Amino acid sequence: MNVVVLDQVCITEKDTKLRLYTKESKKVCVLKEGMLFQDDLGTSFSFLKSEGVGLCPKRTQMKQKPFFLYFDRISNEATTFDLVEDKNAKHAHIPWSFYKVDLTSCQWK
Repeated sequence: MNVVVLDQVCITEKDTKLRLYTKESKKVCVLKEGMLFQDDLGTSFSFLKSEGVGLCPKRTQMKQKPFFLYFDRISNEATTFDLVEDKNAKHAHIPWSFYKVDLTSCQWK
């Protein structure tokens, strides 16, 4: 079970914004290197920035507080995506992963 929850996806003209939060108190950082954001068409999208949490190794103590990851804009043709932290990264204590996240029936705002 993931401690990190992906609860919103916003696709703008320029980028894809993902909102996440932790269910439990946890020190969080973003692994810029080795993070995979890929659609079901096989296209990978570049990490642009994070908000609300620092890049590793700088960690922020968090619980139920949202943080955001920005990537290049995902394709309109995509129906699902995977978001995976690199389990081999030196700062990944408990890497998280989301597979086959459905974009077709999103009710998020």
